[in-house]
Amino acid sequence: MKAVQPPEASVLAPSFRSLFEAEFGFVCRSLRRLGVREADLQDVAQELFVTVHQRHAEYDPSRPLRTWLFSFSLRFAANYRRLARVRGHVSDDVLERRGASKNPNAEARDLVLRGLEALDFDRRTVIVMCDLEGFAAPEVAEQLGIPVNTVYSRLRLAREDFRRAVAALDTPQPAPVAQKAGGAR
Repeated sequence: MKAVQPPEASVLAPSFRSLFEAEFGFVCRSLRRLGVREADLQDVAQELFVTVHQRHAEYDPSRPLRTWLFSFSLRFAANYRRLARVRGHVSDDVLERRGASKNPNAEARDLVLRGLEALDFDRRTVIVMCDLEGFAAPEVAEQLGIPVNTVYSRLRLAREDFRRAVAALDTPQPAPVAQKAGGAR
C-alpha cells in the first residue's frame, strides 16, 4: 500500500522544500533576535514561510538568499512587535523562564536576547544583521533602504546601548532592604 502524503506536501516545489528545510533555523533565529517571543516563534516562522512560498517565484537567485529571507523576518518581527504592544503582551520571555538554566551557553544566549530587547528596533535590526548574522554594511543599507553611513552610525550606537544593557543585566542588583515593622522612628 502506498503512503499518502498530505496535499500541501505534494504541491511544494522541491526547490521550496529544500529552501524551507535549510533555512527554517536561520529564520527562527532571526525572528527571535528581532523580538518574537519563544512561545510564538514557530507560528510566526510558519506564517513567514507561507508568504515566502507565495513570493518564491520573485526571488532573484543572483542575490543572497539569506538577505532576502531576512527582509521577510524583519517585516514579520516588526508586525509581531506592533501587535504584541497593542495586545499588551510582555515583549520578552521573562514570564516563561522558570528558574535559571545551568547551561552557560543558554545563559549567554538569554543575556544576549535580553540585551537586544533593550535596544530600539532600528538599532536592534542593524546589530542583528551585522554582528549576529554577518551581513556587510552595504547589504544592510540596501536591504533597509538607508545610507551606508546611517548603518555605521546605528551600529555604533547599538553596540554602545547593547554593552550598557548587558552590563546592567549582568550586574547583581542589591536586595531590597526590608523595613522593620512599625516603620522608621
